[in-house]
Amino acid sequence: MTPLAPTASLPQPGIMGRALGGLFFVLALVISGFGVYNAAHAAGVAGTHGTLAVEHCWVKQGSRSSSDTTVCGGTFRSDDDKVVDDEASIRAKVKPGSKVSVQQAGGSYVRVGFGETTRWIALFFLGWLVAAFGMSFAVTGMCPRSGMQVAMISRAVSGTRAGAVRRWLVRAGLAGSGLCLLLTLLAWLLT
Repeated sequence: MTPLAPTASLPQPGIMGRALGGLFFVLALVISGFGVYNAAHAAGVAGTHGTLAVEHCWVKQGSRSSSDTTVCGGTFRSDDDKVVDDEASIRAKVKPGSKVSVQQAGGSYVRVGFGETTRWIALFFLGWLVAAFGMSFAVTGMCPRSGMQVAMISRAVSGTRAGAVRRWLVRAGLAGSGLCLLLTLLAWLLT
């Protein structure tokens, strides 16, 4: 009796698998760091607080893989009137003439509020999911060549300590990002 489809086998461990796992960890750090950085600004913990007086909005064309984004620009004025930026902009759909509470984050601006903060915290937890995905490759050193091999490598670490940590990262990442997105949705519905 012959099988209907060829069976996949586990790839050999090597430097490429560990490098792939490392790449996922770096990507997870970048995603989580970006989330924490913007959450701190949206919560008002970091940066300079002020108001953006929206003067005009435009649509920034996205690439084939990303959608168009509405950007609104105007004048930022800090609460203490020490910082004035006539070329400030935020990625948001706001009516011209509106005043938006923002936090200056380096050279950009982030909207302030509970919903914005929880949205950025959800991104932090997304980084945990990316780390969990790459953990199997880093631990085994196996570099998958197909989706079937990804599943097999993940299954290979399921009974180990690394598998337990991976499960914890997935559960915490899903719970954290899900809760934050739910809170973001509730904040959006209540405003």
